[in-house]
Amino acid sequence: MALMRCNPTYFSSISEINSDKATWNFKARVVRLWQVNDFNRPNNPFSIEMVLMDSEGERIHATIKKTLIYKFKDDLMEGKVYSFENMGVSTNGGAYRTTHHRYKLNFQFGSLVQRLTNVDVSGSQFNLVPISDVVSGGYDTDILVDVIGVLTGVGTEREITNQNGSSTKLNVVALEADGHKLQCTLFGPYVDELNNFLASGDHTNAVMIVQLAKAKTFQGYMTKT
Repeated sequence: MALMRCNPTYFSSISEINSDKATWNFKARVVRLWQVNDFNRPNNPFSIEMVLMDSEGERIHATIKKTLIYKFKDDLMEGKVYSFENMGVSTNGGAYRTTHHRYKLNFQFGSLVQRLTNVDVSGSQFNLVPISDVVSGGYDTDILVDVIGVLTGVGTEREITNQNGSSTKLNVVALEADGHKLQCTLFGPYVDELNNFLASGDHTNAVMIVQLAKAKTFQGYMTKT
């Protein structure tokens, strides 16, 4: 009986991913995972989005489109490490990019995901940018940003009506670090998290981290949403 020798799967680093190949294999930790709902039908999922980080600290965005959510939604958990195989690749563009990587990944029907318990991908889930860099005007506002600062002010909660007729809560907080100030608008469930924190007791000199926020200039001031 002849024996066939199987070649082991080659896993690339995230920094190697480009458009030269149609599919890629790599190992990474899910550092951020969230669901995007359909704008016209808020209770229906439109996609699942995530930021992946490998052992070298490189990050890349990945998307599970609506038609494949059923196949992968139960396989992934934030903070865990996985091997990803047969992942499609496309250009990372637009005004709401989560990473600096030139490319992003798309789950395909033939993609494979396997949880790894013997692989450690350490490092912070945050990619913090100094507030001074954000407010200086030199930061690329097409890329979402993580910042940290002391909570120095909280506005008044209010509601706005969206184009689809639904309402969303919002509130504005002020952050400061190294003498530089930044306003951040929180929406929806993040307002609830803020209220729960404020109700828990003394919040003097509280430090807040805001992750994957959109930096905008409003009336001459840099703000984040």
